Amino acid sequence: MAAPRPALCRLASSAALVGALAVPFAAAFISVGCASTGPAPAASEEVVGDETVAAGELTSKGPGGIASVTAGMANADPRVIEAEALLAEGRYQRALAVIDEAIAAKPTHARFHYVRGNALSYLDRDGDARAAYRQAIELSPEDALPHAALASSLAFARGASDADRKLAIEELQTALRLDPELASAHRALGAVLLDTGDTQAAIAALETADRLRVDVETIYLLAQAHGEAGSLEEAVGHARRAVELEPGANGADLRLLLARLLLQAGDGPAAAEEFQRVGKLAADSPPLRLEVARGLLELGDPDAAMVHMQWLLEAAPTAIPVIVNHGRVLTAQGEISEALARFDAALAQQPDSQAAQVYRIEALVAGGDCPEARRALTALAGQLDHDLAQGESVPPRAVARGQAFLAACE
Repeated sequence: MAAPRPALCRLASSAALVGALAVPFAAAFISVGCASTGPAPAASEEVVGDETVAAGELTSKGPGGIASVTAGMANADPRVIEAEALLAEGRYQRALAVIDEAIAAKPTHARFHYVRGNALSYLDRDGDARAAYRQAIELSPEDALPHAALASSLAFARGASDADRKLAIEELQTALRLDPELASAHRALGAVLLDTGDTQAAIAALETADRLRVDVETIYLLAQAHGEAGSLEEAVGHARRAVELEPGANGADLRLLLARLLLQAGDGPAAAEEFQRVGKLAADSPPLRLEVARGLLELGDPDAAMVHMQWLLEAAPTAIPVIVNHGRVLTAQGEISEALARFDAALAQQPDSQAAQVYRIEALVAGGDCPEARRALTALAGQLDHDLAQGESVPPRAVARGQAFLAACE
């Protein structure tokens, strides 16, 4: 049986994402038709997000929606089969019309309402989808699928709250009590737990899902979860498994995760090789190409990073993330005047960009202008309502990063 629209999805390797680069980097997960697993970082944390535009960082961002369930198709109502075939073809509005006709004829058929929820989910009508799933649960409370689908819709919607995730966990636990073999529900539970910070419980749920069914999205999440837990050997192993399942362009985001894990594990040469492979596989994806540039810069190879930045400057020349990271690469190359010009250009377009301000401080310090760097840090702290004189208070991340750069002036 077809499933609801996956509530989470890996970053698409498509030039269609050029427009997404215009979004401030505080949006930690950018994709087309995909939802994040949690609220965007607070404004004070933008500098962290401003370094990232793609999936692959070690967060719970990534796949985890309820996957395809085929059990029971032989006994399914013909209208259910027709509607779900239409969903599989991408004809979501027509599928909704078919299942609405079926409901009009038989309004107490629970599975019709479940499929209606799936169609509404694909149409991004999440509130209506949740209402349909709840109707299916009311009509057939012992059916695991609508419980799992409702949980997915709650937990992985943009702006999902802690209360939404708590309710989603309860619904998934209900689904698994009804059907302990529902691998996709174990996977979704793992994704939600990972997003709430319960890493070990997330790993347990994901390992159960992996035992029940080999699935690249589950393996992707396992790699992320082990990475967050600091189990880098296991994380790299799962990332390699995922890459083996999707070795081509569709798996470029998987390879990006592998590259980042290798970087974290201290295997620079292997990480560099994987980053460059991502660049070749996702040659038309600005978000992934930017991640490649960032990775190579972190590896201390600004010249290699600049190759990808030059492509990005043609693909998305006015995107703030591209401008800021171009400035970072120029700083690493020792081109301080050019770097400062790039940060100024970013600030002219977006005056409150914390990333542009922080990396401008780095460039000023690298150029030996410590007085101006201190003034820039004071301005940034004022923007974030942080008193630098209160040394014992925890500064916002952007301020902390600026202070780290200024330490070279002491």
